[in-house]
Amino acid sequence: MRGIALTLGLLLAAGANAAPASRADVGRIMQELGMGRLGQDAATTLVGNVPQLQGLDAKAQACAATQASALMDTQFQQIVVDKLGADGQTLIDEWKAFLATPAGGDMARTFQASAAEMSGDDSAAGFEPGEASKEKIAAFMGTPAFEQFIGGFGDDSQLPEDIGQQLAEVLQRECQVALDPEQIS
Repeated sequence: MRGIALTLGLLLAAGANAAPASRADVGRIMQELGMGRLGQDAATTLVGNVPQLQGLDAKAQACAATQASALMDTQFQQIVVDKLGADGQTLIDEWKAFLATPAGGDMARTFQASAAEMSGDDSAAGFEPGEASKEKIAAFMGTPAFEQFIGGFGDDSQLPEDIGQQLAEVLQRECQVALDPEQIS
């Protein structure tokens, strides 16, 4: 009976230490991996594809793009936070520890080069980590920390259903731009 009580106590104590990741920590890791432009890229696409926003003057378009970028960054970060789950902070701590190593730095540079190449900047092309780093990167890529973080960008990850309403509200409040939420899909 004491064994059961002790086991139950340990399980409860372990659960009490679990904490979700913060959006700020997720944002810093995204930045370090070269994913800092995701919100901006999504906002640029949005402004370019929504007729109501295309007709705005340059100042209003810039405000709309800035606000949409901030909203999208927050949403992308929250998707990753949700994907990391209740143990998110522990997984983020694993990311921080790995990125602080030479192999983690090499992985970050690889991600940065890939992100730059996708946006048309080939200046970082050709970076290749050494064999020792490759082995450590491969091992880290097999961890729940990596898989769940990157899983936040998978096909099953979606923006909230009310993203159009959220964007319309922020554009009205911050830019005095009226936008029909139904224009956002």
